[in-house]
Amino acid sequence: MQVHETAFVVSTYRSYHEDISKDIYARLWNNPATDALIPDILNRVSKHEAALHSLRNRFFYESLKSFFKDKNTGSLVNFGSGFSMYQFSLNNTIATIEIDKKDIVDYKKEKVDAWVKERKLPSRDIQYASIDFNHKTTDEMLTSLTPLIKKEPTFIIIEGVFFFLNRETTDKLFEVFKKLQKPGDIVGCVTYLPEVEKTEVYSRLLNYFDSNNDTNDSFSHQTIPHDYFLNINGYSLKEYTDEFELCKKYAPDQNISNKSEILNESLFLLERI
Repeated sequence: MQVHETAFVVSTYRSYHEDISKDIYARLWNNPATDALIPDILNRVSKHEAALHSLRNRFFYESLKSFFKDKNTGSLVNFGSGFSMYQFSLNNTIATIEIDKKDIVDYKKEKVDAWVKERKLPSRDIQYASIDFNHKTTDEMLTSLTPLIKKEPTFIIIEGVFFFLNRETTDKLFEVFKKLQKPGDIVGCVTYLPEVEKTEVYSRLLNYFDSNNDTNDSFSHQTIPHDYFLNINGYSLKEYTDEFELCKKYAPDQNISNKSEILNESLFLLERI
């Protein structure tokens, strides 16, 4: 399984739990090849993965709704957007910039344009940018992205991405965010904390990826400590939670009693200061 295939897996997870994720459009991405992959992942890694990814989506769904409430303009800037569908739940006055590798954004644009014409999706103001975060410099990314942001304020999302990057690239991205945003703007991001590395379920995740990934599509297995997000130049921590806590709020029937039994991602909202 190549890294880009995880976008299909995650969208399918969201479609399994629409009541949790609030993503009523995720099912559009469902396909037989991904359906065939998922039972093995849930069996070999964790049976809770579909619900946890739906909880992650729910957190950002609620955060975006709150941020853009009563605003008649603004931009959602989605780094590593994959097949996320947040923009279709937002007011049509909110613009979206989708950023990912070229094969993903080209495919997504083609499908979204077709679904809008077929009235399976509402029309939205969406621009696409193909950027490989590992290989582009800060200045190159800013040159590509700055002209695309025509509506303020901005809410940047980067979810399901840091795990595949190294720390140098992560630092570079926060420099990009800082230069794109103004005071009061938000970055929403997700990571595994280093504590997860001690759990059996995390070992199973790494074993699954290492045994199934294309050798030419490697990634960094990054975890990031909580303190990192307290010390990012230009940002203050606005909100912090994790999927274990979100489960209590939005999916208590999952009956997860201990953080160590799940791949418990941490979620941060950072405010530009």
